[in-house]
Amino acid sequence: MIKLKDEPLQVIKRLNQHNFKAYLVGGCLRDYLLGTTPQDFDIATDAKPEDVMKLFEKTIPTGIKHGTVTVIINNVKIEVTTFRIEKEYQNHRWPTVEFTDSLYEDLKRRDFTINALAYHPDEGLIDYFNGLDDLKNKIVRCVGNPHERFFEDALRILRCIRFATQLNFSIDEKTFEGVVLLKDLLKKISKERINAELSKILRSKNSLYGIKLLYESGVGETVIPEYIKIYSFLHSTEFDLILSEFKIPAFFACFRDPKKVEDIMRDLRFDKKNIILATKLCNYLNSEYATEYLVKKVYFEEEKMPEGIISTLSILKKDKTLMELFSTLKAQNKLVSKKDVKIKGDDLLKLGLKGKELGNVLQIIYEYILHNPEKNNRDEILKHVNSYFKQGKN
Repeated sequence: MIKLKDEPLQVIKRLNQHNFKAYLVGGCLRDYLLGTTPQDFDIATDAKPEDVMKLFEKTIPTGIKHGTVTVIINNVKIEVTTFRIEKEYQNHRWPTVEFTDSLYEDLKRRDFTINALAYHPDEGLIDYFNGLDDLKNKIVRCVGNPHERFFEDALRILRCIRFATQLNFSIDEKTFEGVVLLKDLLKKISKERINAELSKILRSKNSLYGIKLLYESGVGETVIPEYIKIYSFLHSTEFDLILSEFKIPAFFACFRDPKKVEDIMRDLRFDKKNIILATKLCNYLNSEYATEYLVKKVYFEEEKMPEGIISTLSILKKDKTLMELFSTLKAQNKLVSKKDVKIKGDDLLKLGLKGKELGNVLQIIYEYILHNPEKNNRDEILKHVNSYFKQGKN
């Protein structure tokens, strides 16, 4: 017995009261069966979108052409979609949709058996394709013929790896064969869609497993040129221990080529923030700084999340002394951030410095404090600046 949240239950009951069928379906049902709390709710019904919009006070015509209306109850969003059959897929992605009154036909067109279950509070679990067994056995398996499913919608190839990664499931043998055989169809899928699935794989707690599946299937090489470089670098690391928000930039940083990192991430439509962080990590990885200097430099230069960057580098470089040293230096107050340096550019302007000379002196101050954090006070810095000018005159 599934203890259904009140809001989706209300939707099912109201549809039933008006002689419509309605079932909980998709990922939310899978989450319930796996013992986790779903964040999103999907209901399949024989009611048409216009019927749904009449029955509920607050609705959004999210994807009305494909039969989807979002019903909002107590600020909880529930996607209600009319039973449908998908025909004549265009570009291995976009189907022609026909509405049906058959739950079986609706579930039959879904991607994987674990996503093709339905539930009704009175009827219980409806499982036409042995999805419950696959859930119990931790297997991702296509509904019906894998080649047909992937040929219809090539994004399912990447979704297959994503589900296996997120759930830590194995992929059914015939389904995996389909992934390998049809992987090149992903070249017809938009970069934005590939980005969305790849990001979910990389941010997963089992991301290294996903990275391995991408390599073994050849899908990685299909979506990212020279994927082998990333896999060769990462497969022996503890990548899963990297904080979620650093995983995407850490993954791409392993190319060890800042220009290539930026070009590939731009091509895959990654945002500026991730691209900047990836190139920074790449440069730090390529540096030959001594461990203590690297820790001090990262802390000095990175105003936001320096600890996360050091932790990520520690894992990528397979060097635990980075984090140990960071903890020690922090406890000893031997780390200074650039923003905390006691003399700023404005102070140098008042001293009569300007232009290129001001920039050079500011950089000298930064290097001085980076090496001597204990001397971060106005008198010591000015003494060092005067010494610099005297050396210049001599």
